[in-house]
Amino acid sequence: MSHTAVEATLSDTPSGQSLIKQYWLKLAYHHRLAESTLYLLFATGLPLWNIFSLPWVGERTLLFVHVLAGLILFPLAVVPFWLSHRRLLGTANGNPRHNPRKKKLRKTGQVIEILLLLSTLSGVYLLLLGNRGEWLGWVNHYTHLITAIPIALLLFVHALRWSVLRSLFGPLFSLFSTSSKSLFNKSN
Repeated sequence: MSHTAVEATLSDTPSGQSLIKQYWLKLAYHHRLAESTLYLLFATGLPLWNIFSLPWVGERTLLFVHVLAGLILFPLAVVPFWLSHRRLLGTANGNPRHNPRKKKLRKTGQVIEILLLLSTLSGVYLLLLGNRGEWLGWVNHYTHLITAIPIALLLFVHALRWSVLRSLFGPLFSLFSTSSKSLFNKSN
């Protein structure tokens, strides 16, 4: 059987399409690896800012982990989740006021998406060309650093009820969860 015949058979079978579709739909809600990857990138990238004076050995190790996570984990965990999660930006039943909590999640999700795109593009620039002291290098360097803080904070708020950080902070999280529920239940 030729390669195209196998593809046609696989795509024609309901199980082939439905398995891929089911995986893609399920991926939109499986965020732990993507969220952990973003927190790892934040934790390894922020100390590289020159306001922290780390010894070269520490900086070199953090930079290595940051670049490795950005090259391997980001495209394998964050990008697929990001792309599959985008469909949740749509309105529920065509009515944006259907669920006020989801409206707030859509807003924070859109801001995270814009910041993540800026951070990713500036990170690719820094990986390929680096900050060589010229204006464009400086802009990309600070764009990459400055977008990291709101991404981490918004990610924390956006994924509060389901966050991987819940297991680290335990009971403290219940305080944030109950206060955020009242925030999300207020309509605009």
